[in-house]
Amino acid sequence: MTLLLPAIARKTIKPMVASLFLFLSPFISPFISPFISPFISPFISPFISVSALANASDKIEATAADVKQRIEQADTVRSRFKSGELLSEITLYRNDKAVESNRYKVQFNPNGDSRVSMLDTRSKGQKVLLLKNAMWLFVPRTRKAIRITPMQRLMGQASYGDVASLSWAKEYRWDGEPLLTETDSAGLTLVQIGLTADRQSATYRRIRLWLNAANNHPVKADFFLASGKRMKSADYQIEQLDGLPFVRTTRFLTPGKANEHTLMTANDPIAKHYPASLFTRQGFVR
Repeated sequence: MTLLLPAIARKTIKPMVASLFLFLSPFISPFISPFISPFISPFISPFISVSALANASDKIEATAADVKQRIEQADTVRSRFKSGELLSEITLYRNDKAVESNRYKVQFNPNGDSRVSMLDTRSKGQKVLLLKNAMWLFVPRTRKAIRITPMQRLMGQASYGDVASLSWAKEYRWDGEPLLTETDSAGLTLVQIGLTADRQSATYRRIRLWLNAANNHPVKADFFLASGKRMKSADYQIEQLDGLPFVRTTRFLTPGKANEHTLMTANDPIAKHYPASLFTRQGFVR
């Protein structure tokens, strides 16, 4: 009996300790977790990771206005101007070798509308128009605008919507879930924000976005289908352009295709103002 008591005690005390700290961790972890974790981890590690105590303090209280401001700041690094144009080049890589590349001119206005003109010989003359409720493709030989989905693949892992869409704030809204912070492998503090589609022509139903906590620059993102399945991921390379930060390169990755990725490179952004007719179906097919 004497030999069995320690084992019985351990079986009884361990769950009690784990339950107690699971209940109290949101309240006490910011103050005591750095001091007590070395002592309590042997008891509760089978039930709850000690890191969960630290992660409990990683939530950020936010309002919809707070999140909108963060997303708008991220957008300014993507497009620089509310109205203007840029040149975009998409290159597909397999086994780190470029196998295909195309160039596009992207024009956009303050409403979140955009039109994309294809510049390479094979598809020259084709245009895409992204409006609030739909996306249209114009093919010169048909002289008609055909409705397409923004998620339709353009090249590699890049879709039509990836090229045409330059404003998360215009197309998505905060999903209301708490913002989470984490530290990446480089020691950078990131804020994770959940977004859900807010207009019909949004490319994805849901986005999980990570921003640099210090300046709200985009770092990486996951894109999801309506079913909840993760469709692909992206990471963002920011460079200085005329002394201001700018997303120069976006790299798209697809689950299950480790040997393949797609780079979308943005060049020569300039501010321009366009007549409203440019972003209509009538003006689009002229």
